[in-house]
Amino acid sequence: MIRDDDPILEIDPGVPVDETLADAGLPPAVGVKSYCVFRASRDAPDLSDGYGWTYHHHVDMACWRGRLYVGWNSCQRDEDIWPSRELFSTSSDGIDWSPPAELFPQGLSTCLRMYFYRAPIGRLLVIAGRRSGTMKTDEDAKGDLIVREIGADHRLGEIFTLQGRPKPDAPPPFERSGDTGLVESCRALLADTTFLEQQDRGRLLGDRRMKWHDAAAWPGGVVPGDNAKWVAGKAFSFFRRKDGAIVGVSKMGWTTISVDGGRTWARPRVPPTLVTGKAKVWSQPTCDGRFALVYNPSRRNRYPLVIVTGDDGVRFGDMRLIQGELPIQRYAGADRSIGPQYVRGISHWADDGTRSQDRALWLVYSMSKEDIWVSRVPLPVVAEASTDAVSDARLDSWNLHVPKWSAARAIAGGVELENRDSFDHPIATRVFPTAARIELTFELRPGGGPVQVDLLSRLGCRRPVRLVFSDDTLIVQGAPPIPLGGDSWHAFRIVSNAAEQRFGLSVDGGDPIGLPFSEPADDIQRITLRLGLFRAIGGKQPVAVGSDIPTSARSGALRNLTWRIV
Repeated sequence: MIRDDDPILEIDPGVPVDETLADAGLPPAVGVKSYCVFRASRDAPDLSDGYGWTYHHHVDMACWRGRLYVGWNSCQRDEDIWPSRELFSTSSDGIDWSPPAELFPQGLSTCLRMYFYRAPIGRLLVIAGRRSGTMKTDEDAKGDLIVREIGADHRLGEIFTLQGRPKPDAPPPFERSGDTGLVESCRALLADTTFLEQQDRGRLLGDRRMKWHDAAAWPGGVVPGDNAKWVAGKAFSFFRRKDGAIVGVSKMGWTTISVDGGRTWARPRVPPTLVTGKAKVWSQPTCDGRFALVYNPSRRNRYPLVIVTGDDGVRFGDMRLIQGELPIQRYAGADRSIGPQYVRGISHWADDGTRSQDRALWLVYSMSKEDIWVSRVPLPVVAEASTDAVSDARLDSWNLHVPKWSAARAIAGGVELENRDSFDHPIATRVFPTAARIELTFELRPGGGPVQVDLLSRLGCRRPVRLVFSDDTLIVQGAPPIPLGGDSWHAFRIVSNAAEQRFGLSVDGGDPIGLPFSEPADDIQRITLRLGLFRAIGGKQPVAVGSDIPTSARSGALRNLTWRIV
């Protein structure tokens, strides 16, 4: 029996959260790599969805026969407004993704919180709401479902009605399928009440839903909170603790627990240390035997995306960044919040285990309800760099942000970036042990366009050392412009001293220049290479018609990076 005062979740961030910053002033989890699955473009539809639609959201993810699947909802401009359809894309490595295709024919489906279900007998089903017209999608009106199988050969099967009222133009009920395995899988899905509780307020379950979706079930018949719309039950994610209890977390941090396999649930409550808002919270056990929560740590912002981890599924800590970049939102539309939001991972319902060798947590989310991204988080989650040796010759330890029209490649002791996007840019970050005094050496080839190298402190998004390369010139605050040769390699040595709030800079073996920090910092923890200038909160900045197309390629590279704590 779970008492109301028993803890369900306890969060100790371990670091301060600054909601005024795009990355909340938090350090990154080491080695996270983020890739754009799908990029909206009104002006280059052949490189997008074929139509040029600009709203993309409501994501889910699966692993099937060695491939990663991402599904999402696509609308022409506004959230939940016709025309609309459900799309999917697949990848063998999480980096390169197939062009989007329809999960169901347009006009037949509408979005859900989840799309993929792997049945106990090993068949993978994909589901969606059954559309009944072209009116705006209403979460409270959902209940009818359609289904089809994704075969072992990754082909989509015949479409059936999974549940709902008979309609002349609806697909046939799944019971009419001559495939007994498909029928058995569909029945298993409909019997799995916890899986179906992921949809808002248990609407797919009818009378079988948990009682807390009804105001009358709450003490005194009064639902707590300022707005009953956001009370427990929107966008649940579930995980099973080591003691067998199932924990559910929904929007606004509403949390509940079941100790009888999901038949009954404790009265939901919001853990005081789980600070989040109307975007989703993703929860799951990880393959290293631990547990993770991923969410936006703000009641008002849908950025950044962070992770906290724990050993027992109750206590979580070591808050670290998953996605701290915030590109501009390029297109206007109704209900378009900015930031990486509505995150989901690969649930146990959508994982056949064929990528267990990855030793990674895969996450999918929409960026500002416009583009679809995934992040690969190495397991176990590394909160701090553990060595002061020279860096590796691969990208394993680098953090990457790679837009759709960009690329990142490993080179000796570093990384090469390429970009063709005017409104986003690739970023590579190397985390090293935090130090008040550190010496770094590296070689840089700036390439075309602005290239920026920053040294950052561990907390607060401080950038005490900033190098900007533009038009064959190095610009450093406090020093006259330094001319450089064209597209060639240049050697740098930086000795940073936080105690004196100064650093020494040597270029191509020349005499060091002593310079003040650009802003106060207590330490240095990482170096960042970006093919663009530092941005804060991008916000909503609709772009001019005809401008959202690939540009000529621009590049920049950093190699032979070493560091030494001095």
